[in-house]
Amino acid sequence: MSFNKRNTLVRFFFLCATSMFFSCQTESRERQNFSKQPQKPLASSTHVEWLYTKNGQASFVLKSPLIDRYGGGDPYLEFPKGLEINSFEITGQKDASLSADYAIQNLNTSIIEARGMVDLENAEGEKLETEYLIWDEKEEQIHTKENVKITKSNQVIMGEGFISYIDYHIKQHKKQFFSFQPPQESQS
Repeated sequence: MSFNKRNTLVRFFFLCATSMFFSCQTESRERQNFSKQPQKPLASSTHVEWLYTKNGQASFVLKSPLIDRYGGGDPYLEFPKGLEINSFEITGQKDASLSADYAIQNLNTSIIEARGMVDLENAEGEKLETEYLIWDEKEEQIHTKENVKITKSNQVIMGEGFISYIDYHIKQHKKQFFSFQPPQESQS
């Protein structure tokens, strides 16, 4: 084989190898970009009202204008337009309510994260307001590290973080900013 033919063959081989290398890189980059694209829901439902039961008794009712269900190894429900949840005692009386502008529920862990104007109210009329709240259904516990405002009939408490059972009896404040009692209306 002459030197020119061998040189041409080496160049051709080098060109093919380089082309294959860069085409593999491009495919890998495309695959990476594809995996970064937002996942689309497996199913979407609008104007939803679900009744959850425990042992045949109404446990809570969930209402949402839109629910998206996502699959994969970590399936979840997303409530991009918010939700409202009303829980009930065994007697059927309303026990507490929760509303939020946005929520997401991990279906494997049964943990719901609520965000944006989160309001929680119990049967006694005590109200909790925060921007972020975690509800662990299995442990029947709610908690946050964010600022909270708790309004009772004769007192307003503002603080940072708390832990409570789902029946909304506060067990631990992490840091209380201040507490005050609204002025009583004078009765003449």
